[in-house]
Parts: sequence; structure tokens; C-alpha cells
Amino acid sequence: MAAGFSGNEISAQADSIPYASVDLHVDGYGGLVILASQVADLSYWQFRDGSTVALQDGYLHSSAGLEQNLIDTQISDVSDSGSDAHPWRGNAAMVTYRVTREWKSADGYTHRGQADASLDCDTAVEDVELPLMSLKLQACRETLAWDDGTTTYGTLWRTPEDGRLWAVETQPWPGAPTFDWQVARPW
Repeated sequence: MAAGFSGNEISAQADSIPYASVDLHVDGYGGLVILASQVADLSYWQFRDGSTVALQDGYLHSSAGLEQNLIDTQISDVSDSGSDAHPWRGNAAMVTYRVTREWKSADGYTHRGQADASLDCDTAVEDVELPLMSLKLQACRETLAWDDGTTTYGTLWRTPEDGRLWAVETQPWPGAPTFDWQVARPW
């Protein structure tokens, strides 16, 4: 992966390409990525070097080809029954759930962790500039309290009407690089 472009360059690049795209970075490296494949709510985004990030309903699910990889993400025990197993899709301002993740660290070891998670959403919306549009989005702070005592955080920006994720910044597991993305052209 290469260092990312600036906001104006990403916007121009996204505007010139008619395909679904996201401005995606891992530990600060990345750029505009085109949708490679989609099966149901699981979308695959592939970088030029073959590294791939999978999003499930816009939420980080897995990765491959990176220095550290997320192998799998499972969400369970969602407190808001209206969310259909995706906590960000519910109407409640505060949702709790359980996250189970498996990842491979840079030293090649595979790890598995579980976290008690909470998603706390602002009641107000704010104007968020995405590469090709500006939307009124609701910021939701995700807190993952891992069973080993560590805590990681993320911010998810969603439309309050339907809970669709438009931008995310997260540290998905303890010691992980930061993953961030924002939708350029929706899929």
C-alpha cells in the first residue's frame, strides 16, 4: 500500500471513476479503492498490491495481505432487537453487544479476543464532508472492552434514518493499526 492522496486528489479521482469506491487507509497508508466483489452485505475492497479489506454492512469484517490481518469478526448479543444483528442499524442511542475477533499479528501469531462493546450515538447530526458529497451524519463512539483488560475505540458516522455507515475510524483489536474509510461513491 502507498501513502494516501490528499482530500482534493481523492475527490477528483473518485469523481472520474463510475464505480463504487471508498477512501480507505490502514495505519495511514491507502487511498481510493474500488469495490472488487460483493456477496449479500459483505463487500471486498482490494488495493493495487492485492491487499484486501472486507466490510460487512460497512463495518470492518476482515483483511488479507496486510502486515497484520483481521481474520474474522463476529457480533452477538445485540441489546437493541431492532438492529438485525448490526448494532449501528438500530434506533437506540446506546447499544451493547459482544465482539469476537481473530487476527494475525506482524510476528505471524494468530490471536483470538472477545470484547464487551458499546455504541453510544450523538442525538445531533453534523455535516461531514465525504469525497463526493456532504451528508448530515450522526457520530457513534464504539468502545471495545477486551477480556484481557485492554480497551480499543472507534467512531462510526451513520445516517440516523437508516443507520447506514458512511465513514469509520477504528482500532479493531488491541495493538492493531488504525483502519479508517469513508464512502466516496456508494454501492
